[in-house]
Amino acid sequence: MKRSPILILFVTLFLDLLGFGLIIPLIPSYIEHYGGKPWVGGALLACYSLMQFVCAPLWGKLSDRIGRRPVILAGLIGSASAFLAFGLAPNLLVLFIARVCAGALTAASLPTAQAYIADVTPPEKRSGGMALLGIAFGLGFAFGPAVGGYAARYSLPILHNAPIQTPALIAAGLSFLNFLWAVFMLPESHFPGDPPAGLKQESLFTVFPDIARVMSNPQVKAQMLVYAFVTFSFTAVESAFSWLIILRFHDVLSVMAQHLWTSAHPGLLWTSMTAHARELQVEAMQGAETSHIFLLVGVTSLVVQGFIVKGLTRILPENRMVMVGVFLMVLALMGIAVAHTLGAMEWVSVVLAIGTSMNNPALFALITQAAGPNERGTLTGAQQGLGSLARIISPPINTYMVQKKASLPFFASAAIMLVGFMLSLRLKPLNQNAADSNNDGAQGAVHP
Repeated sequence: MKRSPILILFVTLFLDLLGFGLIIPLIPSYIEHYGGKPWVGGALLACYSLMQFVCAPLWGKLSDRIGRRPVILAGLIGSASAFLAFGLAPNLLVLFIARVCAGALTAASLPTAQAYIADVTPPEKRSGGMALLGIAFGLGFAFGPAVGGYAARYSLPILHNAPIQTPALIAAGLSFLNFLWAVFMLPESHFPGDPPAGLKQESLFTVFPDIARVMSNPQVKAQMLVYAFVTFSFTAVESAFSWLIILRFHDVLSVMAQHLWTSAHPGLLWTSMTAHARELQVEAMQGAETSHIFLLVGVTSLVVQGFIVKGLTRILPENRMVMVGVFLMVLALMGIAVAHTLGAMEWVSVVLAIGTSMNNPALFALITQAAGPNERGTLTGAQQGLGSLARIISPPINTYMVQKKASLPFFASAAIMLVGFMLSLRLKPLNQNAADSNNDGAQGAVHP
């Protein structure tokens, strides 16, 4: 029986994103381990995103010339090498070098996977193939933090490393096994002489003109403005949430770490360990608790998007789904800013996941249907460009604010998200957007 290349690609991407999810919630703990401040973590995230933004188009063009398979393999072995360097880093400088290299090398995987799916699926089935990327992404981020949080409590017997380094080392091993899997299982989908798949990757030279062009189209402007405000404000969660947990709940997590250690070592006193050893145990508890909340968010998102959103669309049109989702995100960001127990933080995180899961699919549908087929490539390119810019610009700002006052980035993001909610009130239902777009296209009104 012939193996499906889509299924093989799905397994490849899931394992790749699982490794990525292992360490993302733990980055603040890594920074603290080496004596860095929160703004250093923001710079680390920004460097990674910038390298992905710059390198993704280059990898995309290379895959058109030499094929998708070697580029995906390069991304996987690059991930393994970068995770290994990250896990064994002796200081912040090596940590930065590892993340910069990771951004440059892992930019080969996901964009090339999109082109791979376009190669092997007919247009009418392509959206289903692309949905597998979202599923792989969701599963990786749902289960990666859980594995990483558990692994962060233990050292590897052979290396005797700090517990906080263990998830990155496991991610390195997982990425290498994934590379071997792809070497033997993943077939080529694009050969020299084949027409390219037509999936455009944004670069610094094209993203700004595309964004300006899209914003000049009245049928698209409202949707893109909502997306811009929501994305820039939500990036505070991606960059500052783990820091908030560490800074606000340091004393609580220290007590939890002490209780866990003394339970596992009956008859021994917490003070019998060196100060450094106690610090490592607290770091492990910080990583475990942060990963626990990320797991909660990931599972909630999977449940809502997989089982609830489809039913809700029969009751609420897409524009109302966006309104409700964004409003829930405003409430959740304010809740994160004021929550002073871990239990309350978990509840507001669930509300945030529900709001995001309602907003994202509905808003993406409104964006892609807001203009004719000839405009959709530019639309999605501008959308991806805005998301990339948010992940480059926002982390240093938010991690600087969280260092000044832990709640500040979340109050600020709630205010920005509130603007996004006000803008969402202007959105039209999906069928009306499509009708307006078709009418404008027939009259030649789509902006050049």
